[in-house]
Amino acid sequence: MLSRDGVIARYIFAFCFFFSSGTELITGWPATICGVLGTIELTSALLWYSPIYELVGYWQEKVQLKYEE
Repeated sequence: MLSRDGVIARYIFAFCFFFSSGTELITGWPATICGVLGTIELTSALLWYSPIYELVGYWQEKVQLKYEE
């Protein structure tokens, strides 16, 4: 679960990505990438969930198991 500050930051990032591509500050493939990143940030803010936290937890468990052996 994301903290409240993490959710607010993701809303801000999503707005910046959508604003930059929507106002044609950037065009072409970079605008497409901004649209995709904006969608990812918006969904992670709405769900209060980020898969990055799960990946970090998975890697920490994997490293811890490696050192225990």
